[in-house]
Amino acid sequence: MNDYDSDAAVTLFVEARRTGRKLDALPPGAAPASAAEAHRIQEATVAALGETIAGWKTSKGTDGSILRGAILRSRVFGSPAQVPVSLCPLMGVEPEIAYRFDVALPPREDAYSREEVAAAVSAFPAIELVDSRFLGYPDVPEHHKTADFVSNGGFVAGPMIENWQDRDLVNLSVRMTAGDEVLADVVGGHPREDPLLPAVDLANDLRSGDGIAAGRFVTTGSYCGLLIGRPGVPIVASFGGIGDVEMRFTE
Repeated sequence: MNDYDSDAAVTLFVEARRTGRKLDALPPGAAPASAAEAHRIQEATVAALGETIAGWKTSKGTDGSILRGAILRSRVFGSPAQVPVSLCPLMGVEPEIAYRFDVALPPREDAYSREEVAAAVSAFPAIELVDSRFLGYPDVPEHHKTADFVSNGGFVAGPMIENWQDRDLVNLSVRMTAGDEVLADVVGGHPREDPLLPAVDLANDLRSGDGIAAGRFVTTGSYCGLLIGRPGVPIVASFGGIGDVEMRFTE
């Protein structure tokens, strides 16, 4: 492990989250050099904030490592939601499929298979809220963004999908609007094609640690990249035939 001061990074992130003041960058002595270091900063930041982790977002890093971003329980909303702009100033929105772990996936030596993970979860549509504690977002180093909860700003959960395993979530039609403006209208486009694969990655990343407790969830990536909402107008993500997720940024 590199000689760096993780406490300094935690202090900066906690202050940024509590005051709303953005960071220019993490100073060299506080900058993580790996995904593992960034994850440790995340976990210490959650503890310092007095928060708990409700779930994660997950993606792959440029080196192939699994990156996870904590989603704070205090920032999880049910659809239809009203979210203060002050909580998520960037107003970034991403339509995603998420999975709730209905049974725990505990630590173990052997990898979890896709079939095991599928049997352990329920699926639901969601809007991930994207925000950053950095002035220079998105042009900050990857591990800095990872330490910043992979730029998560919150989460809006939609209704559970009945018989989700019988649904085609690869070729899913997704339409997102902000008032009368169409932000996106796509078919498919998930970064991994199969949205369950990031959930499998997460299960196998965490099986060498604490595992995943029942009731936590993972959101798996946007079907159409990062979109920017507008305050005061309804933002609706429609997932063809399986449900809508609605929210509004309030001032």
